[in-house]
Amino acid sequence: MTAVLGLAAALSVVTGVPASAEGHDYLPSGGVERKQDVQASTTDGNSYMEINSAGQLVLWRRTGETFYGEVRGSDWNNTRIISTLSANSFLEVKGDGRLAKWTWNGGTYIQQIVGSGWNNARLVTGVSANKFLEINQQGNLVLWTFDAANNLFATVRGTGWENTKSITGLGDLDFMEVKGADPQGVSALSEWIDFNGLQETKFEGSDFSRARLMAGTDVNHFVVIDGVDGTLLEFTYTESDNTWHVALRGSGWGGTRLIG
Repeated sequence: MTAVLGLAAALSVVTGVPASAEGHDYLPSGGVERKQDVQASTTDGNSYMEINSAGQLVLWRRTGETFYGEVRGSDWNNTRIISTLSANSFLEVKGDGRLAKWTWNGGTYIQQIVGSGWNNARLVTGVSANKFLEINQQGNLVLWTFDAANNLFATVRGTGWENTKSITGLGDLDFMEVKGADPQGVSALSEWIDFNGLQETKFEGSDFSRARLMAGTDVNHFVVIDGVDGTLLEFTYTESDNTWHVALRGSGWGGTRLIG
């Protein structure tokens, strides 16, 4: 795969975006209250990575109430998972099971292979510049930490995560979990935060069954690509009312293969 110098991609998916997310019933009317005091650090703040249907690697940055895309690579068709660690680094799980850490040096991404045998990883999400979470095929929730030399160290943080649909890192250690569908077909959302052990806050009345792809940008924001109509939605926590809300940020994302 190829990492290239930033090439502006003035993509139509971010133009003329209305603010309303009416018809996307992920959260109950009025949003959902955040019940925990978040003191975690952010993973980035205003950006996330995408691999589109053409195999391009795209960095998306916030511009006002939407996002602007910049193509930063090509031939990424064989990537299985990507997830942001910081504004200048992200993880890739390759199709052959190798784990790569990519770091932007101001003109291109530099790759370092930091592991192999990652075919067993089912879900991966970054939670800080040097930490990420994995749910493996055995249903273990594992926290991985890089040292200064990019060696990895694992700590099992939970078991019984076999039915989790997705995890999305927001901060250290703060992440969203979409549950597997219940008998009524509802995939509820929970936020997990480490306060002397992982504590769960369930988003009562939530339904993320239409969420196809998700990426966190900081402890107060994450984005979702809707699997039905291909819209891009942003979920934002507002301190003024201590509540999560959703807004429409773009359309035409049906062809996106991965975000993280």
